[in-house]
Amino acid sequence: MSGGKIMFYASNGRETARYVSGTTVYEECLQNGRWIQLYRSSSGQEQRENVVASLPAKDLVYETKPYDPQVHPLNTFKLVVDGQSLHNEWSWAGSSRRPGKRPGTEEAVVRLTHNIRPITVQIVTALDGTPVLTRYLEVTNTGPTPAALSDLAVMSGMLWHDRYFFDFPFDRANKPVFSLGYFRSQIQGEEGNFAWQPLTAEVFKVEKSRGNMFYNPYFIVKNEASGESCFIALGWSENYTAEFALDRVNRALSFHIGPDGPKPLRVIAPGETVSSPKVHIAMLRGNLDQAVAGWHGHVRQSVLPPRPAGKNMYTVAGRVVEKPGDWILREVDIAAEMGAEAFMVDAGWYGNQFGAWWKLRGDWNEGDFLPEGGLRAIGDYVRQKGMLFGMWMEPECLTEQSETFAAHPDWKLKADHSGTAAPYKMIDLANPEAARHVEDAILRVIGDYKLDFYKTDYNQRVPEGGLHIRDGYAENEAWRHYEVIYGIYDRVLETFPGTVLESCAAGGGRLDLGIMSRFHYGCQSDFSYFPRSIRAINGLTLFLPPEALCYYHNHFTFAHETADLDTHLRVTLFATPVFVGFGAQNAERTGVYYDQTHRYIELAKGFCRSIMEQQPAVFHHTPYIGVDIPADWCVLEYAAKDKSKGYVGVFRLGSEDGGKEYVLKPRGIDPARHYRVTLDNDGVSVVLPGVELARHGLSVTLEHANTSELVLYTAVAEEKGE
Repeated sequence: MSGGKIMFYASNGRETARYVSGTTVYEECLQNGRWIQLYRSSSGQEQRENVVASLPAKDLVYETKPYDPQVHPLNTFKLVVDGQSLHNEWSWAGSSRRPGKRPGTEEAVVRLTHNIRPITVQIVTALDGTPVLTRYLEVTNTGPTPAALSDLAVMSGMLWHDRYFFDFPFDRANKPVFSLGYFRSQIQGEEGNFAWQPLTAEVFKVEKSRGNMFYNPYFIVKNEASGESCFIALGWSENYTAEFALDRVNRALSFHIGPDGPKPLRVIAPGETVSSPKVHIAMLRGNLDQAVAGWHGHVRQSVLPPRPAGKNMYTVAGRVVEKPGDWILREVDIAAEMGAEAFMVDAGWYGNQFGAWWKLRGDWNEGDFLPEGGLRAIGDYVRQKGMLFGMWMEPECLTEQSETFAAHPDWKLKADHSGTAAPYKMIDLANPEAARHVEDAILRVIGDYKLDFYKTDYNQRVPEGGLHIRDGYAENEAWRHYEVIYGIYDRVLETFPGTVLESCAAGGGRLDLGIMSRFHYGCQSDFSYFPRSIRAINGLTLFLPPEALCYYHNHFTFAHETADLDTHLRVTLFATPVFVGFGAQNAERTGVYYDQTHRYIELAKGFCRSIMEQQPAVFHHTPYIGVDIPADWCVLEYAAKDKSKGYVGVFRLGSEDGGKEYVLKPRGIDPARHYRVTLDNDGVSVVLPGVELARHGLSVTLEHANTSELVLYTAVAEEKGE
């Protein structure tokens, strides 16, 4: 896929930029010292020159009420430096284009200088040929003294003006024109809890603060009258604010989004340039399936790192080191016997004391309680069994009981300048020595143990971050923390291109596109028991492709009690499965449980793998059920893009009063073809015309809650009926 089109030109005496990517057209200009939006289209239409020249002077429909940037929210970014709002007084300093950081992408660069403060801003817009634009700012301090950046909206502006839609048939009396969908997830276990909020008040703010790391910054803003949707994501792993404002007088809906926290967010040294987080935004038409497909295309093209050759997908078994000695080698034996393709040594392999792994995070030296030969021997043993080898770390953590803390107590993040102990166990990455220690530890573990895959964890809830006195300012530490951690993993990807990286943050606490641009996949949730498991995957795949998620099966010891065996195992087919053990080491691996587990592992590696590793199309039949919203069904479908095959999980969630029948109409099919359809519960297969499946569907009957059906379909030759 190639990038879009970039054009810089003068319109009505104003310097103007036009970005065209997929069906998206977006134009901005410098008018009276403000960088403002002019025009957008989600239909690919580039507006006529005379029309653009008249914008934003008049309402296009009624030609009344001139658009005035002092009245209407047209500024496309917000920046406050040294206590001054830099919303105006900008001068044009040039434009350029440059190759993007990913193949097939291109970046447009607009350079503005401020007339009052010694600040230069480069407004960077990346295009990749999908309908999604990526925006970030490069802010340079051109003055002789430090500058304090206290507030930043990476992107802002007006989404819709409601006067355009008065003639649309819409029940305004009973329905809001604008709605916001977002992840209403503030605590562990609520990942994927997507919910809708009507935008009827003047301001609706979504604010991640005080350690709510599960508040992943993804949004859908919908114009209910026109059917157009705006997808927005902030690639930032710390505190943020996303604000949506409805101006009832001018009937305009606007937004802004960016990082947040105690001020200043970043002190910029003289001559220094800092890059903001990225905002990904797309105006999309069509149904939800089409919008998700466009969004997934962008995430695959421009965000997720490409998988190393030969490691597109694999089934994992992983264990915390629960006993000393060669106990873990028996787990490797069981994993190989069950058909797993990779084995991960999870937490507990490090430190000078067995069983104290939670207290000794920061001491990334292997313990003497491991089997003879240590981790290298374990890795060799795993590979002898024909599996990939991986390990776990939490490199951003530093606990007081560790030897590393005893040697370097100044490395622990402080809550304020007085040295008050912070309520979190974080290493201070704004300290260059501590940052080098973390990077060296990660590179050493991956390199010394020749890891095929690596898992980073992050079990921290950071309310407001640390504080440093820098050039007379009390600077919040969070921005520098993520400058460092993002940079480290950029270098890890470059240094070890054959190693797959997994992100985990007490489950799915950091699934934003900032982290996901450095990792091949991320953890769905630690709360991986039914029905939270499939509901979370259902919600998260609105924004993240399924191959970018992993699911920890049996992470909770009671998980098997919440659903029947087939339902319990079927969730593993909808993400990269990580099996947290297979039961007692002294058990005979015969009987229904082991037979069924092995069957689903083979199904994941076979039929489902052939779809998953080819970047499947995702169809959400029940998209907005969240995690805790009352719902009777969760139905999720993955299909090959050429419509040759697919599979659907039909999960019954509701009570006995919710109905026993679900009529499934598969969406990943071609009505002109025939398909062999298999209903897994009964093992029954039948060949049906695609048109019949599309129009009339299949009746799936499930007698009880917390049960399921798995439907697999494959295109066949009509004349053979096979």
